[in-house]
Amino acid sequence: MKRVFTVICIALVLISCSNNVDLAIDNPTSESVFVKVDSLEVEVPAEQVVWVEMGKGDHSITLANDSIVNFNFTQSIYMINPTLSEYLMYGEYYGNQSWYSIYEKMSPKNKVQFLGYEFEGDYTVVKDVINPIIWDYGPREELPEMIEMEEGDNYEILQKLYSANEFIQMVQRESQAK
Repeated sequence: MKRVFTVICIALVLISCSNNVDLAIDNPTSESVFVKVDSLEVEVPAEQVVWVEMGKGDHSITLANDSIVNFNFTQSIYMINPTLSEYLMYGEYYGNQSWYSIYEKMSPKNKVQFLGYEFEGDYTVVKDVINPIIWDYGPREELPEMIEMEEGDNYEILQKLYSANEFIQMVQRESQAK
C-alpha cells in the first residue's frame, strides 16, 4: 500500500511540474475562426473547442484581425478567446436546501453586466483573449444533475462558464419549464 501511495505522489509531482501548457481555443460563433499560436495556424469550427499543446513560456497568439498578443504562459491550462466574446461564469449550488441560506450569505455578491443586463451574485464576466481556466465546466459542457460529495460536506459549488448563446438557451429552457 505504501508503494502505491509513493508512486501516486511521484506521478502527481511530475504532472504538476510538467512543462506543458494546454490551450482550449473556443469559438462560440456560427462561423469558423482562424488563430495562430506562434507559427501553428489553427482552424476552430463554429461552436467548437480545439485543443493545442505547447511548452510553458513566451508565445504569441495572432487573431483573425492580425492583432498579436504576446503572453508568458506559466500555468498548465488556458482558454483562448479569439473572438473576444463575453462569457458568464456562474457558481452552481449542489447540496441540501437547508444549507442554501448559509451559502447565499457566504457567496460573492459581484455585480456584472452581461448581454445588457446586470446580474448580482456569484458571477464573473470573462472576456480577455487569454484566460487561465478557473472553472469546472466550460462552454457547451453540461453541468451534472447530481454530484457525489465527500462525507461531511454539506454542499459544493461548481463553476460553469457560459457563452452568450448557451446562456440564452438555458434561460429559454428554464422559462419554458415554468
